[in-house]
Amino acid sequence: MITTKYVREHIDAIRNSLKRRKSNFPIDELLKLDENWRASKTKLQDLQAKRNKESLEISELKKKGIDTKDKINALASTKAEIENTEKELLQYEEKINGLLMSLPNILHDSVPDGNSSEDNPTIKTWGTIRNKTTPPHEEILGKKGLIDIERAAKVAGARFYFLKGDLVLLEQSLLRFGMDELVKKGYTPLVPPYMMRENMYRGAVDLAPFEDALYMAIDPKEVKNKEEYEKMNESLYLIATAEHPIAAMHADEILPAKDLPLKYVGISPCFRREAGAHGKDTKGIFRLHQFNKVEQFIFSKEEDTWKSFEELQRNGEELWEKLDIPYRVIEICTGDIGARAAKAYDIEAYMPSLQTYREAGSCSNLLDWQSLRLNIRYEDKGERKYVHTLNNTAFASPRALIYIIENNLNSDGSINIPNVLIPYMGKSKIV
Repeated sequence: MITTKYVREHIDAIRNSLKRRKSNFPIDELLKLDENWRASKTKLQDLQAKRNKESLEISELKKKGIDTKDKINALASTKAEIENTEKELLQYEEKINGLLMSLPNILHDSVPDGNSSEDNPTIKTWGTIRNKTTPPHEEILGKKGLIDIERAAKVAGARFYFLKGDLVLLEQSLLRFGMDELVKKGYTPLVPPYMMRENMYRGAVDLAPFEDALYMAIDPKEVKNKEEYEKMNESLYLIATAEHPIAAMHADEILPAKDLPLKYVGISPCFRREAGAHGKDTKGIFRLHQFNKVEQFIFSKEEDTWKSFEELQRNGEELWEKLDIPYRVIEICTGDIGARAAKAYDIEAYMPSLQTYREAGSCSNLLDWQSLRLNIRYEDKGERKYVHTLNNTAFASPRALIYIIENNLNSDGSINIPNVLIPYMGKSKIV
């Protein structure tokens, strides 16, 4: 588990990483709390020894018929002090655990410095741009009757959709293609639970800042007031990505080293409140509360972690190359990288209607960040170590559909189906 011992053992690397992230994480406060906790722990142990000694003395005095009133009063005072110290320890532990679970990962040395996404360097560009510009996807699909945003809003509200006709078949073809390609590479296909317990979600992400993006799946009739709501131990969250339940799949397990790496490809719907994204990408099917996704995930041995990272990245690039969609790879800088990742790449596909590249998938190496929180270890030659967890998007639809449609739009309004999807679709064009 993530502990203050881990922090003390890695303190120089943690301080350097926090400085590079320009993070305001209160590392000194955490260390002071740990120091106070250890002092209180020592005090408690001394008090417990004192209580045991006083209890024994009282017992001996009673056997001799000696008055024990003063001794009993002293023992009561010691017990009260023990109770107060135990409460003090619990308060320290609560604060310490809250900080530990939100401690950002240690950045890899190769992560480029920067202040924001504008500083992310492009490290690769692939493909030939066929359509420099097109109408927006919602206009293309609306004219063909392949999406219905208005009726979806009537049914569920903003940022939902009905996919219709050939667009449904194209989405299913895309998702199955992604699954098939990764299964060929030795990835085990998974359909994960679509909900997660709160403690499992806290292991997979830093839940405090992420919570606004999640939907909580509880019956409001079961919650009478805020206090009762906060005490609920079985709070369930709808998943934001298959990565999260897959990460928690082996929680509290010790895996044989010979079984690693474990490679999974998960397919699931994803549910996101998109809090904070008001007014951004509101048209069409680009930014949604619900979508389907194929996700790659690897549990790796420590020494194989960067080999696994490059494998996941290459898998993602190959999928877009087989679709013949122009893309670029950007390396996420210190000012833009998520708190969980030690290193990350994004694949951005070309979006003709905007004449720029937009995110298609993100590849992240979390090292032991998740496994420390979820207590996932492996045993190798008698030594137990924490596994490394890595993830990368294969396809997130319907966003991926936008890139396919806009990059394959013909002058007559028809849409070419990428060659690799024709066997799934049973046709070469959407007319």
